[in-house]
Amino acid sequence: MTKVLWAVFGILVLALFPHQAGAQFYKGKTITMIVNYPAGGPTDLEGRIVAQHLPAHIPGNPTIVVKNVGGGGGIIGSNQLGEAQPNGDTIGFFTLDVPGQIVGTSAMRTFYSDFVLIAGVESPLVVYARKDIPPGINTAADIMKAKDFKALSLNAQNSNTMNLTLSLDLLGLKYQAVPAYRGLKEVETAILQNIGQVANSSLSGWAGSIEPTMGHVVLPLWQLSPRKNGAYPRSKALPNMQTFEEFYAQVQPGKSLAGNKLYEALRTVADPQLAMFRVVLLPPKAADEATAIMRAAFVDLWKDQKFLADYSKVIKTDPILVTGNEGQAVLTGLGTISEDMKQFIVSYTNNLTNR
Repeated sequence: MTKVLWAVFGILVLALFPHQAGAQFYKGKTITMIVNYPAGGPTDLEGRIVAQHLPAHIPGNPTIVVKNVGGGGGIIGSNQLGEAQPNGDTIGFFTLDVPGQIVGTSAMRTFYSDFVLIAGVESPLVVYARKDIPPGINTAADIMKAKDFKALSLNAQNSNTMNLTLSLDLLGLKYQAVPAYRGLKEVETAILQNIGQVANSSLSGWAGSIEPTMGHVVLPLWQLSPRKNGAYPRSKALPNMQTFEEFYAQVQPGKSLAGNKLYEALRTVADPQLAMFRVVLLPPKAADEATAIMRAAFVDLWKDQKFLADYSKVIKTDPILVTGNEGQAVLTGLGTISEDMKQFIVSYTNNLTNR
């Protein structure tokens, strides 16, 4: 059988005999879950909820130990997973780094398109600003009057940075990009200290940390939402927050985003990431049995009401599962970006800090 057929066969067996099939594969084992951002940040918060509940859904009930490997905008952690033994003993709970894959950054030793996807979690992104940016941000549209503020993010070739700066550039805003932070928790602290004034975060970062602790200081500007049927509707998690497209239409009336190279780049980076903002991965060429067991475990995990309740407390909505088979196509698609778009993104990131 081919590798794909073995994986499909394994999933069918596990579905029919969930407690017997594969029970010996993980019995008595410890699984290391690499989280590719520092402890305390949004990725870590979600990863630890998964690590807490997942063992009960894996035949053999293994122990899961979380290992935070921050730095490089998530690349250091993904490199470690890429070099781990493909025996199923190491998995990753990552924030997807789309630009690193697209531009072929030298620091990335394993491309995301080469990993084996276990599952993904869909999520919008929230851009927010301090309310005291001169002349004052009382509504989101007031950001159009602001000048020379600092936009804080991770490294220049990280999706966190590009999703922020491309949207600000599309709006024609004058700002200073500071792509210098190790994790989003550090960005939050810097915004709170007024070292910078504008940033973005995942849904869990916004709903679980920024809004409850910094809501008196910052204001949400827009959400960057996942693509749905060729459009970008508001996420069901943020029904009262305007999308970037809605905001653009409000402040740039009569101007279309269609055909705009910056917007094409924004959506090239954002669409695969928002489709599954968090990804659970196995190393390349992972064992077929481990792949089948883990994919089935995540499908079962999403039926666990206690898990869903705990996850929902962090992101303030029910988490949307992307199955391994669905998400693998998204990862593979990262290797098919046109050369013209790759070169545009490379040039953009290279010039980001040299304005």
